[in-house]
Amino acid sequence: MSNKRMILTINLFMVVTLTACSSSSGIPNTPAVSKSISSEKTVNETPVTMFSKNKEVEITLSSDWKVSTELTNPSLLKLATVDRTKSIRIDRVNRADYLPDTSLTDYMAIHKKNIESTQGPKRKKDEIIRTSNLTIDKKEAYVKEGRTSYERNQFGYITAYLESNHHFYIITYTSMYEFTLADREFFEKMSQQFRILNDEPSDLVLSSTDLTSHQGKYSQFQIRTPSNWEVQDFELRGSDLDISLQANNDYMSIYLEPKEESDSDLTLEEYGRYVAETYADPENSILVPERTSVEINGLKGIQMEGYQVVNKRKIVQLHTILEAQDHFVEIVFYTGEGRYDRVKNEYQRYTSTYKENKR
Repeated sequence: MSNKRMILTINLFMVVTLTACSSSSGIPNTPAVSKSISSEKTVNETPVTMFSKNKEVEITLSSDWKVSTELTNPSLLKLATVDRTKSIRIDRVNRADYLPDTSLTDYMAIHKKNIESTQGPKRKKDEIIRTSNLTIDKKEAYVKEGRTSYERNQFGYITAYLESNHHFYIITYTSMYEFTLADREFFEKMSQQFRILNDEPSDLVLSSTDLTSHQGKYSQFQIRTPSNWEVQDFELRGSDLDISLQANNDYMSIYLEPKEESDSDLTLEEYGRYVAETYADPENSILVPERTSVEINGLKGIQMEGYQVVNKRKIVQLHTILEAQDHFVEIVFYTGEGRYDRVKNEYQRYTSTYKENKR
């Protein structure tokens, strides 16, 4: 049934989110928010301190590094050299989205597993060359150096993992060529210029207050979401519409379940009970969620908050089931548990805009 497809979809979306920080991408030369440290050196050697958008972190580099503010495959801070052959990206994930006993080494294993599960045919398996430890911003960091290839391009990379009170941080330095001793020395020097300024959880961008209408893939329905959320251009296991703002880990999927594909006498209450029971997970102390009655644009329904644990990541879904004449509708908004309470009311508002189109 569609709920099973929904769970698989959520797993895939979470993998995409968690592995975004492992990928490299071209970075345009966007002016940095910066301050000069020394005016006595040459232009290319002048140290410049660059900040993430909301000043969560800072790093000091020579002025031939530039900051990117593009949101494709978003990070807290992404930089590249002028010739675009080397890049640095700084990512963080909210510890509140993970089980309390998740250690830094646990997260490293999860990160590695997710990278491997999403490697495409053009990318060969990573080869780890060496591992080490560093102290970064007074915190112990685990460092790994590796190399990989994408199509005909060879890449070297060094990644450092460290943890704070509220986040796991990942600092990745990538070069289009195999690393030399100079690259290793650069990474060590660069990492000593990294500082965490504000560790409180925050969004990379805000959802737009303007709502845009989206149709199902066969125009069966419409729903309104913020205008800066993007419709996914790939189909996820039978869903009829997928929209997300990946920068904030906001996701939505809609499924239509024809009644003829299930027991034609299945009631809304029975269908809702079946969906609710799929969330139960005694091993992780997850109970069957309570269900409340709703009515949206003439369709009666059931709404619940479903919890799941995927690779130690805690996911919360606002799951709404509506009954139409010949099908059930499942509208699922989901995000990490650490963020859900802040966006629940917004998810309910977007859900309330669902409307069936006339046929």
